[in-house]
Amino acid sequence: VTLVINQLSYCGKTYMAYDTEILKTSAIAHVYYNSAACCVIINCALKGADTHKMNPVEQKISCVYVTAVKEVSSSKRQYQPFKVSATIDMTEKAQADDIASAKVTEKLDGTCCLIQEFQGLPWLWARHDRKPSKVGERRLAQYKKSLQKIKENEKPYTVDFSWDASKDFKEVPTHWIPARRLEVKNGVALPDSIGHTPGWVPVELNSRQHCWHLSAVDYVSGLALVLRESEEDSSDLIIESIPLSSLCGQTCELIGTNINGNPYNVGSKKCPIHILVPHGSLSLSCPHPMNYDALYNWFDSSSSEGQVEGIVWHCANGELHKLHRHHLNLNWPVPEPKLSNRKVRVQMELPSSNVDGIAKKGESQNLFSLFSSLNGHIICSLQDLHKSIEIINDATS
Repeated sequence: VTLVINQLSYCGKTYMAYDTEILKTSAIAHVYYNSAACCVIINCALKGADTHKMNPVEQKISCVYVTAVKEVSSSKRQYQPFKVSATIDMTEKAQADDIASAKVTEKLDGTCCLIQEFQGLPWLWARHDRKPSKVGERRLAQYKKSLQKIKENEKPYTVDFSWDASKDFKEVPTHWIPARRLEVKNGVALPDSIGHTPGWVPVELNSRQHCWHLSAVDYVSGLALVLRESEEDSSDLIIESIPLSSLCGQTCELIGTNINGNPYNVGSKKCPIHILVPHGSLSLSCPHPMNYDALYNWFDSSSSEGQVEGIVWHCANGELHKLHRHHLNLNWPVPEPKLSNRKVRVQMELPSSNVDGIAKKGESQNLFSLFSSLNGHIICSLQDLHKSIEIINDATS
């Protein structure tokens, strides 16, 4: 629930509230000042409602099965001389996290984003990993080489590799922050096994590097362009604009025309489309991972249900587990992904002042006004969405 408020004491300040009855039955999630609207916005979660948010994706997610490394070329990453495959054994961690009661969701092939405040406003952040410098890469390679020799000689080893924060990493952009839940040692967020430290940078206005990110948000109006499941029929999708503030603390997947080769066939060169999908928002129904064969056959069947990149299990304790098609040595992308063929309803009723303001910002950020023109329309599939927009563009040109 998003409220423009009239009087309320919060964090030592007094605000104004229009609907005090809602505030009495709500838990305050976020407060921020919207300078464009000249008002304070409060995001509330109604008490008694299902307030369980999907777990944000801010770290490497482990495979639900025990994995084994095979010395063959990876089908997922070019030039990688090995591949990681799943065994038939589920990990003890997955069982301990009660994966049987976890929410099962579709893993999407896009780029990960975070929504959280930046300079006092809800903001979109792009994924940016801090990587090791040449010095750091060389030190890590030497350590791994010596470690391999020790193992070959069957000798015990006690020396762990230690990163030098002042020398071993490349410079990161201004305002870069490390992802949460990383292990921190001596004030430094520790990287993964290959020296990468997951993190975020704010997507700033007029950023050429993140122009496709910017097409899915409108900072002036504080809106995000979001794809989610319909509450009436979970087999259908909804495209809508929602306050960025309502997504604060969550991660999303940005999918679309110019992201990761566009495996879902969203948009076209003439009409690029990029949309945010909150992580965990697309539910799946699949066999339990305890039954490896049944789950493998679910992925490998001709049924549209299993034509997904992978699965992410969101556990009640905040942990995440995944299974990618590549873990099962199955190909991705597939010719007809499940997401591409789902029906879409456009639910974009914006005030005329918002539409006019957004439309003035240029073609790359004109999606809000275009979708507003399609408000109420039902499109037979996500991959046909651009055809309806192109008709509008041709009619107005």
